[in-house]
Amino acid sequence: MVAAYAVGFLMFLGLRHWQAGLPWPEAAQDAAVFALIPTVGGLVFRRAFRIGERREDHHRG
Repeated sequence: MVAAYAVGFLMFLGLRHWQAGLPWPEAAQDAAVFALIPTVGGLVFRRAFRIGERREDHHRG
C-alpha cells in the first residue's frame, strides 16, 4: 500500500507541477491529497474482494 501511495504521489506531483504550473510546495500538498484518494479506494476495494472470496468459500464448504 505504501508503494502504491508513493507512485501515485510522484505521478500527481509531476502533473500538478508541470501541467498546472504550481510551485513545488503547493504541488506537493495537492499530490498528497490526490494520491491518498485512489490509495484508500484501492484498499477498500481489496478488502471488499477478500470478504467476497471468504463468503464464496464458506458457501462451498
